Amino acid sequence: MGKRGRAQADSGELDLSNEAKPEYTKGPFGMKRRKRVPFSERERIGHEAPGTVLRGPLITVDCECGEKTELHYGDRWSCPNCSRSYDTSKIPRDQYEKIRKIQFRYRLLPIALGAVSISLAIFFTLTGNVFAVFVLLPSALVVWFMLLRPPHRRGFDKAISDLPTWDLRAESE
Repeated sequence: MGKRGRAQADSGELDLSNEAKPEYTKGPFGMKRRKRVPFSERERIGHEAPGTVLRGPLITVDCECGEKTELHYGDRWSCPNCSRSYDTSKIPRDQYEKIRKIQFRYRLLPIALGAVSISLAIFFTLTGNVFAVFVLLPSALVVWFMLLRPPHRRGFDKAISDLPTWDLRAESE
C-alpha cells in the first residue's frame, strides 16, 4: 500500500474493516487457493437481471409505502412493509410485447457488430495475419462508439418515448 493508501486508511476515509474476507482452501501441491463461490451467489456486475433480453425488460413497481422492486411480466409481489399485493399480469400483454420487441430489436445491432468483429479476428488469426487483428479491433470500437452508437441511441430513445406507461394499483390493502 502506498503513502496515499496508508494516509486514507489512517484518516478513516478508506475503511476496509467491513469488507468480506475471502476464504481459502488448500489447492494442488499445498498451495493456498481462494474458495469458489457458486455462480448463483456471485455479485452481479451488470445492471440487468438474468433473462432480461429474452423475457423482456423488468417492470418497476413502487408501493404506496415507499418500497420499490423490479418484476418480470406476470409476476406477483406482496410488499413486506404494508402487505399490499401487485400483479404485473394486469398490464396489457400486447403493449408489453411491443416494448419487448423494441428492446430486442435495438440490441441486435451491437450484437451483430461484435459477432462480425470476432469472426474477422478469428479469420485473420487463422490465416496468419495477426497484425490485422490489432487494426480491426480498435477500428471496430471507434466505428461503434463514434459513428453508430449516437444515432442508435437517439433512435432507441425516440422509440421508447412513444411507449405507454402504466399505473399499477394494489390488489388488496
